[in-house]
Parts: sequence; C-alpha cells; structure tokens
Amino acid sequence: MPSIAALVVAAGSGSRAGRDRPKQYVPVAGRPLLRHSLEAFLAHPRVDVVQAVIGAGHEELFAAATAGLALPAPVRGGATRQQSVHAGLQALAARPGGAPDVVLIHDAARPFLPAALIDALIDALEEHPGVIPALPVVDTIKRVDARGIIVETPPRDALRAAQTPQAFRFSDILAAHRAAADTGTEFSDDAAVAEHAGLAVAVIDGAAQLRKVTHAEDFDWAEDMARKLGLAT
Repeated sequence: MPSIAALVVAAGSGSRAGRDRPKQYVPVAGRPLLRHSLEAFLAHPRVDVVQAVIGAGHEELFAAATAGLALPAPVRGGATRQQSVHAGLQALAARPGGAPDVVLIHDAARPFLPAALIDALIDALEEHPGVIPALPVVDTIKRVDARGIIVETPPRDALRAAQTPQAFRFSDILAAHRAAADTGTEFSDDAAVAEHAGLAVAVIDGAAQLRKVTHAEDFDWAEDMARKLGLAT
C-alpha cells in the first residue's frame, strides 16, 4: 500500500473575501473554513498524514481553528501559493518516517471535499503520474488581446475548470516544484508545474460542491451547501 499525504494550503491573506481575518479562518457551518478540509482528509482511511501550510503570523489563528485535531506542526508558507506548496512538499520529504509515495495538494478554500473523490484520485495514480479533478466549462470562453479585442474562441468541449485536490506521485511533483523554483516562473496550479516538468497529468470528473470560496458572497453559498450536505452545527 502506498503511503499517502494530504497537503492543505492555507497561507493566503484571503483579502478578496472582505472579512476581518484571512478567509480560511472564517466560520462556515460553525467551523473555520480550513477545518472542513482538514477533517475530510483526517477522516479518510487511506490518508496517512495531513500537513497544513499557513501564513506568517497565523499561528494563533491556526491553533484555535484546529484545536483537538491530530496534526503535525504547520509549515510556514511563502509569498505565493507556489512557494507555499514547495515549502510543504519539502517538509513532507523531511519527515522522520520518510517521504510519502503520494501527495494530494488541496486549497483550504474548497471546504466540501467528497471522500469518493479522494479515492478516485488515488486510484487514478496507478496509471498516471498526476491527476486532477475538473468540471466541463459551460460558458463560452474568449481569449482577448491587450486591447480587450477577442482573438480566439476556443471550443468548450476541450476546456475544463480545474479544481483541487490535485494528486501526484510524490517524487515527481517534488522534482517538478524544485525545477519550477529554479526558473522563477509562477504557475497557476500544481498541474501546470507538473506539465512544465513534462509530466502527463490526467483529468477526472470534479464536483460542484468543490467550488472555491473567494468573495464575500461565496460564504452565503458555502453556508447553504453545508446545510445541504448535513454539515451545519
């Protein structure tokens, strides 16, 4: 059986949410947003360790949000998401028990993580070095130039909206992040880091409930979704 780690990235400021604290610590259904993701991984029988990456100065917020959870000490993230993930991967590689075989990298702002999706991602790694969940794009997408003029309308059937967690064979994604750090390029997600390293990343069906909480109005959606999922306290 492969050893499996979950890396939950919670190092951002979350300023677009317009709250008095980073959005990952704002309560949803009676629990901090971050805690929902952590508990989903902790409850999954195939996940061996759950490592959080937090922002500088968030130590007290994290301690309060995760009271009672069996977690290792959080890792301090960097100035960008990519730097934060890299820091988390380095910490997992240095664990006393050795690096995991598989890592699932997840944004804390996607709180409602189905257990079945975790299983599907892990299983898909038997055939692929990386796999991500994604949803079909329903809107027509336009690519525009610097003047705002449309230059292309790509076909929707070839487009997907990426979600997290994104799953990888650990040694592959660690090497990919190290290579990306050397270039100084910032990639939009871990799949892009893997693609840059020449890894073939597969896509499986995502879940609508994995919507990312970004703006103030998204918290209303999150509260409603928590009620529908029976998570409200």
